[in-house]
Amino acid sequence: MSNATDESSFTYICSNNDGDLTCAESCVGLEECETCACATVAIDAGGPWGQFMDVLFGLLPVIVLVYVTVKKNPWPTTFSLPFAAVMLFFIRLMYYGSDVILTCGAVVLGLHEALSPISIIAGAMLLFETMEATKCMPYMMREMKALTDGHPISECMLIFGFAYMVEGASGFGTPVALGAPMLISTGHPKLESVIVLLIFNTFATVWGAVGTPIWFGFAGLATEEEFLEISYKSAICLAVAAFILVPLTLWMLVPFRVVKKNIIFIFLSLLSVVGPSLGLSFVSYEFPSLIGGMAGCGLTAILINFRLGLAPLDPEDMPERDPKEIGSVSSHSLVAEYYSALNSNGLKVPADDGEDMPHKELESDKQENGMAEEAQEASPILSNEGPSEEGMEANLKTTTENDDDPEMTATGGDNNESEIRPGTTHVNSVEDFVDAALGPRKPFGMAYLRELVGRTFPIWGCVLVLIITRIPQIGIRRYLTLQTPYFEIVFNTYGTFRLSASLVFQLIDILTFPNLNWKYELLYIPFVIPFFVISVATMVIYRKSMTETTPLKVFSVVAQRLYNPLIALLGALALVQLLLKVSTEAPAYILGTILAQWFRQGFVVIAPLLGALGSFFSGSTTVSNLTFGTIQVIAAESIGVSKTSMLALQAVGGSAGNGICLNNIIAACTIVGLNIGEGAILGKTYRAVFSSTTISTIVMLALFIRFK
Repeated sequence: MSNATDESSFTYICSNNDGDLTCAESCVGLEECETCACATVAIDAGGPWGQFMDVLFGLLPVIVLVYVTVKKNPWPTTFSLPFAAVMLFFIRLMYYGSDVILTCGAVVLGLHEALSPISIIAGAMLLFETMEATKCMPYMMREMKALTDGHPISECMLIFGFAYMVEGASGFGTPVALGAPMLISTGHPKLESVIVLLIFNTFATVWGAVGTPIWFGFAGLATEEEFLEISYKSAICLAVAAFILVPLTLWMLVPFRVVKKNIIFIFLSLLSVVGPSLGLSFVSYEFPSLIGGMAGCGLTAILINFRLGLAPLDPEDMPERDPKEIGSVSSHSLVAEYYSALNSNGLKVPADDGEDMPHKELESDKQENGMAEEAQEASPILSNEGPSEEGMEANLKTTTENDDDPEMTATGGDNNESEIRPGTTHVNSVEDFVDAALGPRKPFGMAYLRELVGRTFPIWGCVLVLIITRIPQIGIRRYLTLQTPYFEIVFNTYGTFRLSASLVFQLIDILTFPNLNWKYELLYIPFVIPFFVISVATMVIYRKSMTETTPLKVFSVVAQRLYNPLIALLGALALVQLLLKVSTEAPAYILGTILAQWFRQGFVVIAPLLGALGSFFSGSTTVSNLTFGTIQVIAAESIGVSKTSMLALQAVGGSAGNGICLNNIIAACTIVGLNIGEGAILGKTYRAVFSSTTISTIVMLALFIRFK
C-alpha cells in the first residue's frame, strides 16, 4: 500500500502498510525519511511542460545517440558520445532548470571518471601485447588446441567459463577485455568474437565482483536476507536464459548443424558453470559467479578430455576453418612474424586495418568498407542474416593454386595437402611456425608442467591476484582502498584534492557543490594491480623470448591505441553523470519515477529494461542498481508485489545491459584492434539483451510475482 501527501516542495511516498502519514509530516530531510521507510520526490524536479515532455527530453540524447550509432553511415563514438553529452547538458539547463553548478560539476566529474575505464583498457591491452611479445599467448593457444583438437564449441565453452570466473573476481568489464582476445587467438573472427563475449558477459554480471551490484547497489533498500532472495531469484532467471541463449549465441561462430550435434556437450558445460552458481546463490550473493566459473572451467576441461557429448568435427561442417590454426590481436605476435615471412617471399596476405594481420578478410573488415549487407550467419534472435563464408574464414592458412611451384612456402617447406580442404596447400602452417619458435610440445612430466605453469602465468597470475585483492575475508582489499591518512590541496572553487597513503585520488565538492565527489583507487582498479605488475613480471621472466620487439615498443603500441577510446569515454562518462546526478534532480530518477506512475502493474515488464538502460549508459550493473533501485522499490510497493522480485528484475536487466554497454564495446574493440562502428555490434547484441530480459520477466511472473 502506498500513500502520498504534499508537504512544502516535496511529495512523500510512504511505504508503511498501516497508512500512517505522521512520519512524512515530521521528516525534515531525506535521511529521516529513509529511516522511517519513506521516499521523497521533489515536486519541482522536471520541466515546465508536464510528464510526457519530461520523459521525451530525458530520453532524447539517448535516442539520438542510438540512432546515429546504428544508422547506415554511423557517426564515430568520438563524436556521437560528446554530442549526446552536450545535448543533455543544455536540456538540463534550458528545460529541467537544473542547478548550474550541479550541471557543470557533473560534466567535470564525468571527465574525471573516464580515467577508470581507460586505465582498465590500457592494462588489458598491455597484458595481451606482453603475452604476444613474450610468446606466452601462442603457447597457451597451442595447448588449448591440443586439448580441444581445435573444436570450436569446446573452445568457446572453455572461454565462457573463464569469463564467468573473471567477472566474479574483478568486474569492470574485465571478462570481455580478457576473453575476446583469447577467442580471437583460437582462430575466430574479431567482430563475432567481441559480440559473443559481450553476450557471454550478461549472465554473471548480476553478482559482479564479489556481489558488489547487490550489497552495494541495493544498500539501504534491502536486508541481508533479502539480498539472498534477490541473488537466487536472479540466478534462476539467468540460468533459464543461459540454456536458451548460449547455444544460439554460438551459432554466430559456427554453423547451426555443429551446435545441434554438440548440444549435449553445450548443456553439460553450461550445467557445470550455472549449476554451482545457482546452488550457491541460495546461501551467498558474493561468490556465485566466481565459484561457478572456477568449477565450470575445470569440469568443462574434463568433459573435453573425455569427449563427453562432444561430436567429432566433420571437415565439411566448417570447410574454411583449419582447426589447428591460431590467430592474434597483436602486430608483435608469432602470427604476425609468420605473415611477414610470407610477404617477404612475395606472398601478399590480406591486410587488416592496413597491417599484415593474421586473419583473412572477415565480416568486420567488410563492414568497415561499407559492406554490412554481407554479414555473417547468426541466430534468429541475434540476426536476420544467413551464413557467409567470410564469417567463418578465421583460419590463418594461405593456399596456392599452383601446387607445382616449390617457392610457395615461407621457409621452403613441403607442399602438404590440407586435411581440412583437400586439394589446397599449407604455406608453412602457423602451427609449425609456433613449434619452431617455442620448440615441440614436451611429453607430460615435470618439464612440461614447469613450462605450462610459467607460460600461463600472465592469466593465472592475474586471476589469482584479482581474487586475493577482491575477497573481503582475505583482508588485502581494505589496504588498497584506504582513504586515510591523506594530504589535501584546496583548488579553490574547483574542489579539494586528496591523495591517501593507499594512492586513492579524490576530488571533494567539485565546483563547491556538496558531496559531488570523484574517487580513483589506483591500486584497486584492475590496472596497476594486476595488469601492469603481471605484464612487467612476464617481460622480465621471458625477456629472452622478446626477440622481435622491446618493452618500450609494447608500451608505445598501447599508448597509440588509446587516443580514440579516450575521447569517446570522456563523452560517455560526461553523459552518464549528467543523467545520474543528483538524487531527485537526476533525469534518470525523473524518468524512472514517471514511468513507474504510468505503467502501474505493467511496470513489471519495464523493470528489467530500466536496469538494462542503466547499464547501457553507465557501463555498470552496480551503477544501474544505484540509479534505479529506489524507483523499483517504490513501484513494487505501489503495485503490491514482492520488493525482492522487482529488485531481482532490476539486477537481471542491469546484468543483461552489459551486452549493449558502449563503454564495454569501445574497450573490447580497442583491445582487439577492431576498427568498426559500434552500431554494427549493437545491432547484434541488443537482440540477446532483449531476449534475456524477456525470458527473465516470464520466469519471474511464473514463479515469484503475485499481484495483491
